[in-house]
Amino acid sequence: MSNKVFNFPIVELCQRADKLCIFYQRDANNFAKYGFSNTDIEKLQADTAQLKEMPSDDYYQGARIITTEQKKQVKERLIDNINDLRLRVKLVYGFNSQEYKLFKFRKLQNITYIELVQYALHAVNTAIPRLEALSERMVTQELLDAILADREILDEKIDDQAVSDSLRREKTVERNNLANTVYDQIRKLSEVGKIIWKGVNEAYYTNYVIYGSPKSIEEKAEITEKSE
Repeated sequence: MSNKVFNFPIVELCQRADKLCIFYQRDANNFAKYGFSNTDIEKLQADTAQLKEMPSDDYYQGARIITTEQKKQVKERLIDNINDLRLRVKLVYGFNSQEYKLFKFRKLQNITYIELVQYALHAVNTAIPRLEALSERMVTQELLDAILADREILDEKIDDQAVSDSLRREKTVERNNLANTVYDQIRKLSEVGKIIWKGVNEAYYTNYVIYGSPKSIEEKAEITEKSE
């Protein structure tokens, strides 16, 4: 996964880019002496605007939370229906019977989502040839169909979450890559801005210090020492 090369939030990066564009307009003639033009600042503005339009990680995390909760609810409903089937099978055959053991209901303990998808099919397939006997305790095809329906929904929710997680990772890489591009442009412009105003205008010089980076802390200390 692509990581940010700066240590402050992306929203602050965008704010910094906006301010730098203002400073650049003020100092455009000085920047031109170092080979910079309006094309450079227009690219920064365009990249920053695109970065602002990208949904944050919170958006994708929120979508993941919703999918996770839906998956959890389906799992609980599916387990409830299988447990209902288990009680009815027990009433018909008895706990110690070979028929009861064929269902392997013990697998429901600490079962994972994927395992539950597999087990639900086993439970239904085991019940179908015994449906006539189980009907004594009101086990119906409708009950088995309900288990299969929830099984299918759970399988879909598992896939949905996998897609959601993959999309989140993909968008994080895209967002970080673009943010790193914006930061690199800011860094280059700021280095030149500091060269232009170092020893000339302290206030303008500090306009180009990228606060939040280790280097900016050193520069702030240097400025403070000079003012004392």
